[in-house]
Amino acid sequence: MNKFGGYISRLMTTIIDTEQDEFVVRLAWNELKRINIDVEEFLRENSKDDLPESNEKTKEKQLLQEDKNVKDK
Repeated sequence: MNKFGGYISRLMTTIIDTEQDEFVVRLAWNELKRINIDVEEFLRENSKDDLPESNEKTKEKQLLQEDKNVKDK
């Protein structure tokens, strides 16, 4: 199963194809770098929102567990 998608796979194939012109290989390489930057930026922007929510849920679970432990004693 190809997890990269057709476009990215074709770029990768172009880069490793020894019969391609150097110019075409450089274009494919630059395009992959641009895609990488875009994906990294997306991950950075969207992961910040998840972290505080995750911490709040962890604190809530901890408080509920402490409540349960107090009731059991």
